Amino acid sequence: MAQAWEYCELRQEIALGVMHRQYILFYHVGEACEEVAVTNREVAIAQLGLEGWEMISTMGSFATDSSGFRVFFKRPINE
Repeated sequence: MAQAWEYCELRQEIALGVMHRQYILFYHVGEACEEVAVTNREVAIAQLGLEGWEMISTMGSFATDSSGFRVFFKRPINE
């Protein structure tokens, strides 16, 4: 059987170079995603690492990109 994964995404919404909010979205099959507010990006990334999440990709920029910056993570689902 193939390894099953779960995914989450750290989002930072940025407009004109200013961050407006940051949060983590946890994705669950067949359910609405769970949103958790983040106050410190570095602490959030360190905590995700301690919980077994592996960074797999980034997208966006911290500049004037209004879609902001995103960091994607995955971890194995132990069934």
